[in-house]
Amino acid sequence: MKTGSHVIDSNLHSVAARWRWLRFTQHTGTLGSLVMLFFLLLALAAVRGWVTDPDLASGLAILAVFAALVAWASLGIVLLNRDLAPQWMAGVLEQSQPQLLDRVNTLVALRESRHEPGVKSFYRRIARQAQQLLTTTPPTLALSPGRALLHLGVFFALLIVTLKVYDTYSPWQRLHAAQQAKQIAAKPQPAEPTLELPLPDDAVEQKLPWGEVRITEPGRDLQVTKIDVVPMQIEAAANEPLQQVGWSTTINGRDETTRELPAPSDPRYAVYQPTLYLDELKLADWDVLTYYAKANTRATNAYASEIYFLEVRPFREDILKMPGGENGKAMQCLNELSALTAQQQHVIRQTHQHVQKPPELTKLREQDRQKLADAEADLSKGTQHLYARMAAELENKPIGEALDHLAKAEKWLAQAGDSLRSDAMPDAQNQERGGLADLVAARKAFQKSVSENPNAFAEPPEQLPPIAEPKDKLKELAEFRNEEKAAQEFVQALLQQQRSFAERVNKSALVNLPKMAEEQKNIGQSLEEFRQQHPQVFKPVQEEAAATQQSLRKAAGSLEKRNKNAKPEVHQGAEQIQKLAEAMKEKSGERRLADAYKLRQVLEQQATKFGQCENPGADGAPSDSEMKQAVADTRQALKQLKSVAEQPSANQLFGPQLRESLNDLNMQSLNWPLGELEQAQSDAAKQKAAGQVKQGLEKVVKAFDASQPLVLQLAKQSGQQGEQSRDSLERGLAQLQSLIKQLEEQRPLSREAQQRQGQEALYNLQQGMRGDQGQNERSQPILVALDQELKPSEDKPIDLIALKRLADQLQAFSLELFAKHEPKQDKPEVSALDSTRLPPAYRKRIEKYFQKLSEK
Repeated sequence: MKTGSHVIDSNLHSVAARWRWLRFTQHTGTLGSLVMLFFLLLALAAVRGWVTDPDLASGLAILAVFAALVAWASLGIVLLNRDLAPQWMAGVLEQSQPQLLDRVNTLVALRESRHEPGVKSFYRRIARQAQQLLTTTPPTLALSPGRALLHLGVFFALLIVTLKVYDTYSPWQRLHAAQQAKQIAAKPQPAEPTLELPLPDDAVEQKLPWGEVRITEPGRDLQVTKIDVVPMQIEAAANEPLQQVGWSTTINGRDETTRELPAPSDPRYAVYQPTLYLDELKLADWDVLTYYAKANTRATNAYASEIYFLEVRPFREDILKMPGGENGKAMQCLNELSALTAQQQHVIRQTHQHVQKPPELTKLREQDRQKLADAEADLSKGTQHLYARMAAELENKPIGEALDHLAKAEKWLAQAGDSLRSDAMPDAQNQERGGLADLVAARKAFQKSVSENPNAFAEPPEQLPPIAEPKDKLKELAEFRNEEKAAQEFVQALLQQQRSFAERVNKSALVNLPKMAEEQKNIGQSLEEFRQQHPQVFKPVQEEAAATQQSLRKAAGSLEKRNKNAKPEVHQGAEQIQKLAEAMKEKSGERRLADAYKLRQVLEQQATKFGQCENPGADGAPSDSEMKQAVADTRQALKQLKSVAEQPSANQLFGPQLRESLNDLNMQSLNWPLGELEQAQSDAAKQKAAGQVKQGLEKVVKAFDASQPLVLQLAKQSGQQGEQSRDSLERGLAQLQSLIKQLEEQRPLSREAQQRQGQEALYNLQQGMRGDQGQNERSQPILVALDQELKPSEDKPIDLIALKRLADQLQAFSLELFAKHEPKQDKPEVSALDSTRLPPAYRKRIEKYFQKLSEK
């Protein structure tokens, strides 16, 4: 359509283009909405099961999308080819620009006759006026996009709803799952064996016996005091009638005591709630109580629960009375002994589980035994190192009994490892308990020594020098090592002499034996004289040396009397000397290990002295003579420690870190600053060289610590870190419940004992709350009120009701703390189990088990 004016024609074309786009947008939204409604209906059909064939659903979806695309393209073609009425477009343009009045409509009406003489003049004038108005003020077309945007908005809303529905209900996955189910159902299932004879419902139960015993309360290891009360809950279930249920206790790994429980009312399921009163067992501080439950059935099948341990700890006020208190050297040793004890308890528990429920595959059983044996070997080595370290660091202290028990524990643990490797499980369990017993005995003996000799373990101020100077200690170590070497050589020579003598006695006639008795006496006399000259060397092997002396005297007496047993007794004397030599060699290894720890002490002291030279304090730097002596002592200590580390047996005692720190290259890097320090003239040069020596010695000390057995490193870390806050909180709650239990049962408990137990519980609760950042405005008033309640007097005894209320509040608060600090875990996948596919006997027992649980 042309009016003869470019401006007017352009505006009319704009009206047509805008109308087409708005109408296209509107119809696009409508078409898209219809497609979304179709997919929603398809999802509904899939969810409701109206459509179960995924191929059919896919075909319908493809067909719908194809039809929508065709319709959309056709819509665009139709709108592009559609001609609009000129009068309507002119009216829209005049409505957009009111000043046009009726000019555009006039031009549209007269466009065909605009060239006629009667029309041409005013037509041009009207066109010129309209063109001027449109050029001066471009019109805003009066075509509202509201309807088009509304349709488009509905489309996007339906699109979002459709995506949400498909994401939530997953109709395509349902269709594929239904198809797979049909395919599985269509496959021929293997026919279940039919029983020609009618069997009872419990036939499966009779063929496959099953049973389980659990201790659900407390269900974990506990640290208690000797007056605590421990409530327990024991559950036993089996698919055969229960005949005998009980629980057993062992104190410090010794004899086992069994406590029988009443016969259950339900022959196949029983719950018991016994109470363990520790004061009735006469337990002492640091004792360990082992307990577990067991049940027997009429068919002689036996089942046992896991093993749990109760460790009796002293009250905190007793610990504070020890030399150095909670952070003293004595308490550190006790903590390390406790850590080794706890690790042995863990191995005992794992061995018990292996015996009760061994893996079916032989290879897996062997792997489990090997892991247990390795754990016992590591514990044995760790115990040996702790023995050596205590002997070195607590030298001249009355800890002989504790060290003796540690040595016995080391042997028990090594034997347990050997028995586990050879699959001698009864022997292994007995040896494991023996190791636990001696570890506990070592801890108790050490505690007793500290209590009876507090002055011997008193820790001097840090500024005091060590009792023994490094040069004296190094000289003592070297002299004893030479003396020990000479003693071993003497015993070996004596052994060869006795063997040669035994051969000559064996060849001699009976009448000549009295003449040879004097030579036997001389052999025994030489050993006795050497023992008197070197008492320190023979002190660790007193029993073996005494047995050897007795054997030699007995052989000499038999020779004098021409006894028929004379010849065998002479050979027995040689065997006793052999045992003495082996014992001396073994003790020599233990001594070298203790010497290594003493040398570590020397290096640590020297590093401190070199640090004083590097950074002189108010007291000034050490003198030149002191530094020269320190350099000489350091060289001697490094040389001796290198000699110990290069011994063949050191490979089994230490890790590779110590040998690497003392190799030739590192020794050169240590000797160089030592030489610089000797020759330094200025203070700056001395300080620089002293700092380098200090750093080198600290590296050696760190390498020494890193080469210790891992089990001992963990024990040392455990002793330094102390108890975790959560453990303290749980321990405090258990002690508070124990006090409430005793008050409820009106057990004879003195006011002093009540106060001690209450204050112990309060301290552990405060430590647990503080460690878990729970001591805030909520917990603080509860702890303050608890502190007031736990101070009984003659006029005001403990209010049991108030105490129980506070305990409930603390229990609820602790659960919130544990939930807050508990790491989030991924939600496990849960598979549905079709109970109808289970055999009737098992289905019946499972239903009864859950019924019992629901009644609790």
